[in-house]
Amino acid sequence: MKSLKTIIILSIVVSGCVSNPVARPNGFMRIGMPEKTYSPIQMEGCPFSSSLNSSAKILYKDSANCWIDIVYPTLLSTIQLTYKPVENNLQELFMDAQKLAYKHTVKATGMREQVFAYDSSRVYGMYYEMSGASATTTQFYATDSAQHFLRGVLYHYSTPNPDSLAPVTSFMREEMLEFISNLYWTGEQS
Repeated sequence: MKSLKTIIILSIVVSGCVSNPVARPNGFMRIGMPEKTYSPIQMEGCPFSSSLNSSAKILYKDSANCWIDIVYPTLLSTIQLTYKPVENNLQELFMDAQKLAYKHTVKATGMREQVFAYDSSRVYGMYYEMSGASATTTQFYATDSAQHFLRGVLYHYSTPNPDSLAPVTSFMREEMLEFISNLYWTGEQS
């Protein structure tokens, strides 16, 4: 009798420990955003300056032409900057920048444009935000309308999944707006 009770108790315990597996959705790693500490920086050999996040790294792709990557290694994101001097070609530079921005609307589900003007630093331009699975989510161009033209593009080095990239995209858009709002021209290109 005692062995029968033991067998019944053991079978209840063993069968109670077995549970059916539950399917769970794939998850994504939590992304830690860098602190927002900025310091002024002069771009070597380039006629513009701004402030940058202390976690950003500057890579000079072509310092003779002021092609610069501002890299955020922990976020796998880069802001590519391209500088061009204005030489009676401002309209052409505007058209090129707009064409390059609109080129990404094929994959994007929407686009928002915002004009910006900082009279005190003579910085004027257009800021673009794309939504959806576009290769780039944010772009801008800035000029003083006389000598300087700067274009910036944000790239994420990962699959364009808007849901999982949303926190990074939001952070990087704030970084770009910080860069634009502190942008100023420093003179002639050396």
